[in-house]
Amino acid sequence: MRISRILSTITAVLLVIFLGASANAAGEVTKVRTIDAQSISSVTLKAGVGSVRVEPGSGAAIEARVVLRAKRSTGIFSSLPDVEKLEISATTRGDQLELDMDAKNIQEDWVLKLPTKEISALEIMFGVGDIKVTAPAKRVELDLGVGDAEIDIVTGAIKVRVGTGDLRIKTGFSNAGAVEGTTGVGSASLKGLEGTVKSNVVGSRVYGKGGGQQPIDATVGVGDLTIELTQ
Repeated sequence: MRISRILSTITAVLLVIFLGASANAAGEVTKVRTIDAQSISSVTLKAGVGSVRVEPGSGAAIEARVVLRAKRSTGIFSSLPDVEKLEISATTRGDQLELDMDAKNIQEDWVLKLPTKEISALEIMFGVGDIKVTAPAKRVELDLGVGDAEIDIVTGAIKVRVGTGDLRIKTGFSNAGAVEGTTGVGSASLKGLEGTVKSNVVGSRVYGKGGGQQPIDATVGVGDLTIELTQ
C-alpha cells in the first residue's frame, strides 16, 4: 500500500509538471498586422473559436490584432500548436481582403479596426464565440454558428445568421429600409418602428419598413432577437 501511494504521488507530480510545462510552452501570444486600406473596399474575417470586435479606426489603414491561445482538442497528452509561430494571414484578391489564422486548436480573440474611409462590405464567418460590430460599412454580413452577436451601426445594410445564441441589432430609423427578422426557437422584438411582431409556439417573426433604403435581414435558429431603430 505504501509503495502504491508513493507511485501515485510521483505520477501526480509528474503530471502537474508536464501540464505546467506544456501550458508555458504554448502560452498566449498577441499578433498584430496593419494593412494599407487605400485599395481595399471589402474585408472578410474568418475565425473558429473565440471573439471578434470590429471598431472604427482613426487612420487610413486596417489594424488587425488577435490574441491566440492554444487549445487541446483531444486528451491531456495531445500536442498543442505553437502559437508563437503563427501569423495573421492577409490575402488580397483585387480590392478584397481576407483575414484568418491558418491553424486549428486555437482560441482567437480579434480586435479589428476599420479605416476612416467607409468600407463597401464587411463579412465575418465565425464558428463559436461572440461578435460585436460598431464600425459601419455599406454592407455588414455575419454568419455565426454558436454565440451572441451585436451590431450597433448608424448606416449600412445588415444581414445576420446566428445558429444558436442571441442577436441584437441597432441602427438608425433613417437608415433602415425593409426590416425582417425570424427566430426558430426564441422571441423576437422590434423597437422604434411601427412594425409587426408575430409569435408562434416556439419561434417569432418581426417585419416592417424604416425611413431609409438599407435592408435589415436577421435569422436566429435558437435564441432571442432584438432589432432597434433609433431616431
